[in-house]
Amino acid sequence: MAVLFSGNGEVEPREFVEVNDQLVSFAGRHFEVAERIAAGGNGVVHRCVDIADGSDFAIKFQLDLRQRRRLRFAREQVLLSELKHDHLIVYEDHGNVAGRQKRRSGSTKDVDVPFLIMGLGTKTLSALVKAEEIPPEIFVAQFRGLAHALGRIHTRAVHRDIKPDNILVVGDRWVLSDYGLCDPHDCADEERVTPNWEVVGPRFWMSPEANNRSIGRQDVINASSDVFQLASVFWFVVNRSHPTGVLSRSDWHGPDALFGPIFKALHHDSSIRPTDGLAFAAQIEMAILS
Repeated sequence: MAVLFSGNGEVEPREFVEVNDQLVSFAGRHFEVAERIAAGGNGVVHRCVDIADGSDFAIKFQLDLRQRRRLRFAREQVLLSELKHDHLIVYEDHGNVAGRQKRRSGSTKDVDVPFLIMGLGTKTLSALVKAEEIPPEIFVAQFRGLAHALGRIHTRAVHRDIKPDNILVVGDRWVLSDYGLCDPHDCADEERVTPNWEVVGPRFWMSPEANNRSIGRQDVINASSDVFQLASVFWFVVNRSHPTGVLSRSDWHGPDALFGPIFKALHHDSSIRPTDGLAFAAQIEMAILS
């Protein structure tokens, strides 16, 4: 049996879910659940193995089983399966598995746990940057690819959760992942799973608009908010520091050509930033090719 629980792996969970460690996907493929990789407030990611050929993948289980969270997870699956780009995480399969939810109090309940299977990264961008300095000949090409990939997402949704931990190293590419907080363009207001009052965004990497919502303002979070978050990640990669406070040219330690587009993308006024990922990619390309 595989034991699934969300939150910090070093803390004894208040509840966990036991599922068979060999499961069948939507497409009829058989997978074996392996070690725990990462977890958040709503779910957990494990490594899994395709029993037929031994290939390794990541499997994400949704453990918050309230209807609103299930709907959000279902929309994540749709986006993951439909959005294709070299710098986006690859969808493999999905499905549901029967499990047994157990609490420390001793109570138990049968549950149905949805899962997503996707490409497996070797590490997060956060871990990579903390471990070593990334040279420009590596990060410049990755920045172009990630900005174009964000533009691909923007044809369908606003991501809203871009941070170094959600960018994975897969082979020789950095890829955007985790569409759990994506806001699809085609979603009717009455079908949205994020209430207007809920603060949405990655802690420490939120756009000014998202931070303003936490203090009661009703600022709109849109594609340019994603551009701010991605530019914050780029700044972190280049300077190995967070773009906090009033930034200046002297704070920048990367190629001169890249300072302009990244600095503009970090502007507090969203109307001054590139409008979306494709516009950001165009500005990066213009800067490095001119």
